[in-house]
Amino acid sequence: MSWKDPRSLRDIVYVLLSAVPLGYTVTYSVLARLAGTSPRAIGVFMRQNRDLIVVPCHRVVSVRGLGGYSRGLSFKEKLLRLEGALSSDGGVLRRITSVEDYWRVLEEQGYTCCSIDV
Repeated sequence: MSWKDPRSLRDIVYVLLSAVPLGYTVTYSVLARLAGTSPRAIGVFMRQNRDLIVVPCHRVVSVRGLGGYSRGLSFKEKLLRLEGALSSDGGVLRRITSVEDYWRVLEEQGYTCCSIDV
């Protein structure tokens, strides 16, 4: 894993994203609000991600669609379909669209404030 400094904003974003469960997506804006930064910064961090398996940046989507992906949009669609996050017509099924939603989903998955393993 390439995380070097757990206090860096990028690594905090990676930890927040790593907690998003299989089958869910989260918007750039929700990650930005959680980390106290901008959606554009989230996009930059996703492009810098070298650990595509560990940090599932394909789960980060736009409020209006899928957004981008460093390996191409069709690959992102395939990954999200495999995870059950996309419908057969390409619509996002389980999109986390608010900070409250984020914490609710994590709680439903059994996470507590101190149970996220990194």
